[in-house]
Amino acid sequence: MLRENAALLEPHVRVFLKEAFEPLTDCARAFSIDPKKRTLSQIAKTATAFFDALSDTDPRPIVMSSEDLSGHMPGRHGLECYDSSGLVMKCLTDVALRRFGPTTDLTFYFSTRGHDAWLRSTWWQNLRSTRLTDDLQAYSAQFDTARSLDDILEEIARDVAPARVTSFLLEDTADLPLGPLDPLLALLELTELDRTQLAILPPENVQPDMGIHDVFLALNRSELSEKDIQEAKRLVRRMAQQPDP
Repeated sequence: MLRENAALLEPHVRVFLKEAFEPLTDCARAFSIDPKKRTLSQIAKTATAFFDALSDTDPRPIVMSSEDLSGHMPGRHGLECYDSSGLVMKCLTDVALRRFGPTTDLTFYFSTRGHDAWLRSTWWQNLRSTRLTDDLQAYSAQFDTARSLDDILEEIARDVAPARVTSFLLEDTADLPLGPLDPLLALLELTELDRTQLAILPPENVQPDMGIHDVFLALNRSELSEKDIQEAKRLVRRMAQQPDP
């Protein structure tokens, strides 16, 4: 929705999506699987380069939006949660305050999910894009001892203070006029923005309720090549998205 409404938002806020700072998200993902001083310093370096390119005379607030700033998705590379995100956000805080000044109004906003919905979502995303062979029950059992998203957010809040941390459950945005964009706009306090003109989009990356997960699970467990499996998945997803005749 940020992308779709870019023209309407542009007079009021500077919006930067992943492609605007992809070297930074690459470094955040690398740090999540190799949390070393060296990989953390790369985050600081790329963040500095990005922030230095931004004008400090433009009065519009700045929004950077990408889930990859929190690192790789759990379920990949042996990760059980976003354990590295606190250090990543602290690094971003230090660089931002150094660039724009210690009184900068800095907020980290996280769109989260309930525990079961989150596990199912990550399972589906891993199932469709990797060779994951666990069903949902086996996959979920791997996270029995993992820290909750609430625990991670509390850690981030401690790490980035005095910057603020806030979050909103995706499930709770379903009945809001602008869906998941509503809590973000509330933080920005864009009083002159005409919200009635904003385009409202349907949810993305939703798992189709058509038994496709069983097909993907069978493909992942098969002896087919990676290329053939990915092509088959793309075909099945296209078929699922076609309207009924």
